[in-house]
Amino acid sequence: MNRLLFIISFVIFLLVSCTTSHNTLNEDDIPWKPPTTPATPVSEKPKILWIDASANFKYFANSKESIVIYLEKAKSAGFTDVIVDVRPTCGDVLFKSNIVAEVKKLGDIERTATWDYLAVFIEEAHKQNLKIHANLNTMVGGNMRDGGVVYRDAAKAAWLTQIYYPTGIISIKEDNKSHAKFFNPINPEVQSYMLSIFTELAQNYLSLDGIILDRARFNSMESDFSELSKKEFEKYAGQTLSNFPTDIFTWNGDKVVPGKQYNKWLEFRAKTIYDFFEKARNSIKSVNKNIKFGTYTGSWYSTYYNEGVNWASKKYDPSKYYNWATPEYKNFGYATLLDIYMTGAYGKTLYGTTSEWTVEGAILNAKKVTRGDVPVCGSLYGLNFENKPQDAEEATYICLTKGDGLMFFDMIYLIMYDQWDAVKKGIDRALATDKNKNK
Repeated sequence: MNRLLFIISFVIFLLVSCTTSHNTLNEDDIPWKPPTTPATPVSEKPKILWIDASANFKYFANSKESIVIYLEKAKSAGFTDVIVDVRPTCGDVLFKSNIVAEVKKLGDIERTATWDYLAVFIEEAHKQNLKIHANLNTMVGGNMRDGGVVYRDAAKAAWLTQIYYPTGIISIKEDNKSHAKFFNPINPEVQSYMLSIFTELAQNYLSLDGIILDRARFNSMESDFSELSKKEFEKYAGQTLSNFPTDIFTWNGDKVVPGKQYNKWLEFRAKTIYDFFEKARNSIKSVNKNIKFGTYTGSWYSTYYNEGVNWASKKYDPSKYYNWATPEYKNFGYATLLDIYMTGAYGKTLYGTTSEWTVEGAILNAKKVTRGDVPVCGSLYGLNFENKPQDAEEATYICLTKGDGLMFFDMIYLIMYDQWDAVKKGIDRALATDKNKNK
């Protein structure tokens, strides 16, 4: 549910930003045609169902039976993989850990059961021949509804990101506009903490098929403006900032005005996230080389620098297309580090190749910038299909015929709008199209 809040915030950012964001893609560069290789059959493409912890907690917190029932429904609908959210934005977890507390309550739902939430999902998913992946909301440690680790632990509260607003710099903990309380990704203590959680998870759940990172990013363009981040940037840039944060950008009302270090700052943030992903992958693979390592991001690459993330291939040079990118920005594209990549094809319009805000265009753009380094699973936002089962079916079909797989966010919308059959029809159509094409 928090993703809806993010999308609203993102749209507001687009309206107020004064930087060039090129939301219409270069027609000479779209669609990108990868080197000729045998196409992956639709039957082999992953069909992933995402199960958000908070949204679905009433079903699963205390009921093994519900886990069995809904995994059976997922299998019947044609899904091949399930992502179960085990670290919601409160920062506590839904697995056995010696590092962090287990979730006891999300919203109004209390968990009184003592059985291992993740272990049951793994066991029951594998009985259904479903692959099971654990998702962790990464750079967060609390939220305004559920509290969390940063509300209990003063040392970890000190890791929270500092946000630069027109009114000044404040801790995100004091910011009523930010539901999820983000850490500062630049802080080495934050990185070490999260890496220890990843390693423990991989060690204790050896039959897990994958580990997925969500919110593995900066909170927004306004973060992080702590003294620590200033010093680390100065080391990276090799110079002292005489006017911080105005050397990065200033505010003209509610609009960002880039300063002389703006582009270098964006590069530095992308490097920070790239380096963290490299450490995360290595930490997980050192425990279990067979576990898949993946992430979700939005598909709107033209403005995803706002979150400090370059999810492209190193072979893709955004400085050729966008005025915010330095020539070095391409060095921090992390697509090659991933085994699983899910891109948010969250537009309500289904077809159209030149916009990031159609389902088709989002997938084609993601394939363009990832350059074949990782398969691209188009990710659908179920709320877009409220009372529109035909659109749910068609969007599913697009993901499996234009992209390299499907991810449906979130199971709660399949339940709310009874769209299991619509998704199944989309999967079955894609399978039939592929079969007929290869006759």
